[in-house]
Amino acid sequence: MLRPIDILINSFAQEQLDLDKLLLWFDSLSILDQREAIVWTRSYLEQSHPNDEIIKVGIEQIPLKPTMTPIVLLKSKTLKIALNKILELPDFEMKKAFVSLVTLFKISDKVRRDKWCEGKCGHDWHNLDQLKIELTDKYLENLHGRIE
Repeated sequence: MLRPIDILINSFAQEQLDLDKLLLWFDSLSILDQREAIVWTRSYLEQSHPNDEIIKVGIEQIPLKPTMTPIVLLKSKTLKIALNKILELPDFEMKKAFVSLVTLFKISDKVRRDKWCEGKCGHDWHNLDQLKIELTDKYLENLHGRIE
């Protein structure tokens, strides 16, 4: 069974949920849950197996100034080191960290879905349409403050 975080982040990656609505959910979380959301987003990103080219393209699409700390880390370090450092950022950097990681995941997961899954995989998170979840404002409101 998919958790709220699985549904929301994968809905964003599959362009079924816009970033503003995803960030309303993220902002509703406690700082500890925001950090947990970033840990999960990191895991999703790693599981999508981005290569250097995907990371480079993804960084260019992050809707933040290129001088923001998470972007600088992603540009200047290997992915593994950058991700470790992003997890250690102070609380006031959490939203920028989340935006950076979820945007990279969106790009990388699209490549993965197009190349490997091709609409034929059995991953629940790649087949959200089959779950018949309507991402209405009411549904999203019910997920405020929840990861699990």
